[in-house]
Amino acid sequence: MRSQAEPADKANLPTLNQDLLAQYRSRKSGLLERLIEAYLEEAPRFLKNIRQSGQGAEFADLKLNSHALKSCSYNLGAFKLSNICQTLENAAVSRNEDEIKELMANIGPEFFEVEEALKTELLNIKRQQSQATAALRN
Repeated sequence: MRSQAEPADKANLPTLNQDLLAQYRSRKSGLLERLIEAYLEEAPRFLKNIRQSGQGAEFADLKLNSHALKSCSYNLGAFKLSNICQTLENAAVSRNEDEIKELMANIGPEFFEVEEALKTELLNIKRQQSQATAALRN
C-alpha cells in the first residue's frame, strides 16, 4: 500500500521526499535528527552486505539486506532507493542473476545521493539548532 507522501510516478522520484521529512520535523523535537543519524550509521553496512552477497550469489543474505535497506530508506522518504531495494529483493528471491547484476550497478549511485542529501539535512538541522541557541543567548 502506498503512503500518502509517496508519489505514484516512481520514475521521477526525488532523492528524498521533503513532505515526509517535514512531517518528522513537526512531530517531536530531535526526531528527524535521530532518524538520520541512525540511518547514516546503519545503512552503509546494509549496502556493504548487499554488494558482498550480490557478488557471491548469496541470495538469502542479499534478500535480507535489500529488505533492511529498503525499509530504512522508505522510512526517511528515499523512495527511489527503496524501490531499487525492493526490486533487488525480488530478484534475490527469484535468483535472477542478470537482474541482480543490473540493479547492483544502480544501487550505489542512488545510495550516495541519499546519503549526501541526508548529511545536508543533518547539517541544516544542526545549523538551525546553533542559531536558535545563539538567539536565546542574546
